[in-house]
Amino acid sequence: MHNIIVGTSGHVDHGKTCLIKALSGFDTDRLKEEKKRGITIDLGFANLPNDAGLHIGIIDVPGHEKFVKNMLAGIGGIDLVLLVVALDEGVMPQTIEHFEIIKMLSIKRGIVVLTKSDLVDDEWADIVEEDVKKLIKGSFLENAPVIRVSSYTSKNIAKLNEMIINMVSDIGDRKNDPELFRLPIDRVFTMEGFGTVITGTLQEGSVSLGDEIMLYPKEKLLKIRGIQSHGQKEEKAFAGQRVALNLLNIRKEELARGDILAYKNSIIKTKLIDVWIELFSTSSRELKNGDRVHLNYGSKQTIAKVVLLSKSSLKAKEGDYAQLRFDEEVCIKRDDRFIVRFLSPIESFGGGRVIDTIPLKHKRMDETVLKVCEEKASADIEKIAAIKIKEESHKYYNRQEYASILNVSSTELKQILDKLLEDRLIIELSDASLIHIDYFNRVSEYSEELLDEFHKEKPITEGMDKEEFKSRLSEKFRLTDPKKSALLLAEMVRRKILKTRDKYVSNSGFIVSYSKELSGMQETIRQKYIKAGIEAPATNDVVADIKDSKKARQIIEDMHKSGELIKISPAAYMYSEAYEKVLESIKTLAGQSEDNTFSLAEFRDAHATSRKYAMAVLEYLDKKKITKLVGDRRVLL
Repeated sequence: MHNIIVGTSGHVDHGKTCLIKALSGFDTDRLKEEKKRGITIDLGFANLPNDAGLHIGIIDVPGHEKFVKNMLAGIGGIDLVLLVVALDEGVMPQTIEHFEIIKMLSIKRGIVVLTKSDLVDDEWADIVEEDVKKLIKGSFLENAPVIRVSSYTSKNIAKLNEMIINMVSDIGDRKNDPELFRLPIDRVFTMEGFGTVITGTLQEGSVSLGDEIMLYPKEKLLKIRGIQSHGQKEEKAFAGQRVALNLLNIRKEELARGDILAYKNSIIKTKLIDVWIELFSTSSRELKNGDRVHLNYGSKQTIAKVVLLSKSSLKAKEGDYAQLRFDEEVCIKRDDRFIVRFLSPIESFGGGRVIDTIPLKHKRMDETVLKVCEEKASADIEKIAAIKIKEESHKYYNRQEYASILNVSSTELKQILDKLLEDRLIIELSDASLIHIDYFNRVSEYSEELLDEFHKEKPITEGMDKEEFKSRLSEKFRLTDPKKSALLLAEMVRRKILKTRDKYVSNSGFIVSYSKELSGMQETIRQKYIKAGIEAPATNDVVADIKDSKKARQIIEDMHKSGELIKISPAAYMYSEAYEKVLESIKTLAGQSEDNTFSLAEFRDAHATSRKYAMAVLEYLDKKKITKLVGDRRVLL
């Protein structure tokens, strides 16, 4: 079943509330002050009965200039607007202001309703109608139906009802994917026996009874105890419905108009957004770079500083890309519409559309920035996704986070990402985080340069220690999560940019190579270890008479990696052939005893060496669990 929202718009006391009562039979003035003063101060709601199987909710919004922010709370999510003009007064200041607002909010359908037709003659009505047509010329209402009605006599009320139903019957369903659920709160109250209740227009998605949802920006988890829509209890609510939610785990005082209900992790809070902003064609005010303004979106009003990106100021009908900077975190999504009002005097003068909710901080008058803004404002969602992944690669966002950033469902996002992956513009790492190919290329280039430098300095070392490499990568790219450096390394190895062996990482084409000079140095070192036998010499002694002791130590380390040298202790190595003889000798010594043991003295005498060298070798064998000291003898394990 289609869920439709119809909104009224017009000057104070032009008969909007009476019109809705005539259409629906419901009086939307619910506050005592509204009854007393005869004007609508806050939002009112009614259902439009029909036989077309449509859920049509009508929002009665206030027309008095002091209550425009309440009007904005209701008008943001409507499908069809009724521009109401009283025939006895004609076009008035709030008529013009409301009309500019509904144009800025990109509402596509409407009907011009001329009320109080019973109070004027046809000649006067014709004059007013002509004035209204001048007002709406060139807008989405230029070819809209115009109808004269009287709520008092019911003239043309049935015809208007039929007109509304015909105009909304072909409106398609909104996005009902549950993950997109977003409900700006416009009313909060308590009901005896039920507790806290909120109302609002469900902008996107759907929600079910018993669901756990989150209150933004406070990020508090709540549970839905009950759902009502169109006066009926429901198991589920869908986009486009006026709904009341009975909430558990929260008091009325913890909620406020402008708060948003959505699922956990579906909204990213921000203090910075990129927008297209423009002034009303009727604005007499000027917007200057750096001005602070009231920003109204959904049911929220907050204050923002406007940073114009290509101009110093804007006048009527002019627009510019801008960055809005907030003092508090806001919860807003790409493509949301907004209205701006001056701080003092409070006056609506323009609005626009959100093109990015987590942008970089921009410099003004930068052609590159303006080009990117233009691309973000386009309808090419794949291009927009590629730009955002490129800008946010350093944050390693996953699919769910990008769905929220782009304001699309997971199904839509999959189609977008599949195309970007196919075009090799993005990479999905093994933990499902997404990065742009340009970011990955920067990581790869840095890694290759880092290892090139390492290989030049240590040409006979197999590679850089993995942990050191990952640490350098994290430092360079400011990775707060150390696991990300491991993921990047794995991806570079997978793509054969780098290679790893044991605890070392090197460039894929690197091979340990010895010059004639280094080969001679290696042979000198080799002969020293062969000559030493099991009397493993200290490394300092081995390199003492070699001119380039640094390279000599690298050769020793390389010989150890290849297995030619055995590291007996941190400061001493033994030649592998001597070590093999040690293993053979302990088998012989152990075999000569009934209990398969031998002593330090027996080992020392067998190798005609000193206690010092014998002890060093036997302690190494114990450490390797080849032997075990029991009392004063060693058991061969």
